[in-house]
Amino acid sequence: MYKFIAENFYIVIILVILFMFLYAMGGDDIIFFRRKKYAIDPKANEKIMSSLGKFARLRGFEVLGPTTIQFENTTMSFDAILFGFFGTLVVKACPQAGDIYGDNGSEQWVQIFNNQRTTFSSPIYMLTGSEKLFKDIYRKEKVKFGQYESIAVFTNKDANVAVARSMPAYHVNELSKLLESPKFLTDKGADVSGMKAAIEKYSK
Repeated sequence: MYKFIAENFYIVIILVILFMFLYAMGGDDIIFFRRKKYAIDPKANEKIMSSLGKFARLRGFEVLGPTTIQFENTTMSFDAILFGFFGTLVVKACPQAGDIYGDNGSEQWVQIFNNQRTTFSSPIYMLTGSEKLFKDIYRKEKVKFGQYESIAVFTNKDANVAVARSMPAYHVNELSKLLESPKFLTDKGADVSGMKAAIEKYSK
């Protein structure tokens, strides 16, 4: 193998350059490079838990995976919850691919994938009332809780999230950078283990 490469070095270099040029010019439009695209990311939760887990382990924070909370007359489900000295971060996983359009006031967002237009429940709308739920639980359990944040995270590599920058909707590739922002690194004195225990107490 090495002898062949040495004897045909310039040919190999030309082929590599040609390969890179074709990919840059055509990418997924060329059958040779085409990969399967999923309308729904089968590893959405796994990707989010991986990012949150790495961030949490370095700082002594805690993470819960998919959790359904039942408290008084309210029942809500969450894909991931991060507990830190800053407070609580709740994450809604969004596995959709394609062009994503939505706004704060809509209960339904739009997905355009493979020239097909479909709608799905707004992840922002689905988190409505979650802040009150968490804070009510923390107050009942007498736990210091700091601040509360909730975000929607699109995990599909083929998702183009076309929403206003002011909205708490991100691609998973942006999650690590977001977590490194002062918002999640500032110590607000929140009781990490106490918050996690309080939420687990009311988890189904």
